Order: sequence, then structure tokens, then C-alpha cells
Amino acid sequence: TTKVQTSGYAETKRGLDESLKRFNNDYFDLVLIHWPTGNDLETYRALEEAYQDGKVRAIGLSNFNAAQVQQIIDNSTVVPMVDQIETHLRWQQKRMHAFLASRGIIHESYAPLGEGQPGFMDAPELLKIADKYHRTPAQVVLRFLNQEGIVVIPKTLNPKHMADNLAIFDFELDSGDLHI
Repeated sequence: TTKVQTSGYAETKRGLDESLKRFNNDYFDLVLIHWPTGNDLETYRALEEAYQDGKVRAIGLSNFNAAQVQQIIDNSTVVPMVDQIETHLRWQQKRMHAFLASRGIIHESYAPLGEGQPGFMDAPELLKIADKYHRTPAQVVLRFLNQEGIVVIPKTLNPKHMADNLAIFDFELDSGDLHI
């Protein structure tokens, strides 16, 4: 996955080609527009073309709200496959999630662990649920989002945390615990 921080068709097309050359690869699995810039339709058109040419296997958006996503949909031939937005327990993005799901767009969370917000991982109700399942609070949060149909990309450089973050698929939160 990579993101373009370009604005407009020509700049984006050139940037993608340069990035592919730099990475010594023929394609990217996923390319997102990093954030709205005001010239998003032309930027997205370059992504569509790269997708149709096989240079990109999937295209999408990051940090786009419902109106901005809808504008892309209304003016494009390829519906964005992903919208990556900040999503975590304190900002669950339920309306945006429903909007994306209704259009067949994957909701991907960045900062699913709250980006170091004070008290986030120490919330008593979260600790109680983690204890119930014999899991870490981070695992409970990631599992919660996953069960809600949200793709998560937790950031860590710690190998133990990486392993823990991947170990969320062998348990399921019961319906009472989904109201964290």
C-alpha cells in the first residue's frame, strides 16, 4: 500500500510511475489519495487509469468524508475500494461506516489504538473485557473493530505487539461486550 500526496492528473500519474520505478515493481496492491486537496477528481482519474493499466490492483481514499467520497463516486468509473479514516473506540465513525458499507467501500481504520490518547488503553471497561477474554486491551480493541467490519492497521515496531495484534482471530467478543 502507498499513498499519493499529489494534486491533479499529470502530477499523480508521474508520481505513481516514479514510485513504481523506485520500488522496482510493476504494480502496487493499493494506492490511496492521502487526503483531499481540492483537485481530487483529476488525482483520482490518474489512479483509475493506473488501475485499468494494471499498475495498481486497488484504489481508494484516505481522510475523505461522506460528501467527498460521494463526489468521487459520482464522477468516476471505478468506485473507491477503500476509505482509510481515523477510527477507534472513542471515534467509532458509525455513520461513516454505514455510508461506506452501503457503497461497497471497505472502511479501514488508521490509529485503531487511539494514537496514544491518555487513558485510552486503561479505561476500566476495556480492562474488564480484556481480563474476561484473557487478552490485552489492544487485542480487544482490534477485535471489536474487526467484528464491526472495519479493517485495522495498528502501528508498532515492537515484535511482541505485532504478534499480539495478529492474534485476534481466535476469539469473538459477545454481543454485550460490543457496546464498549
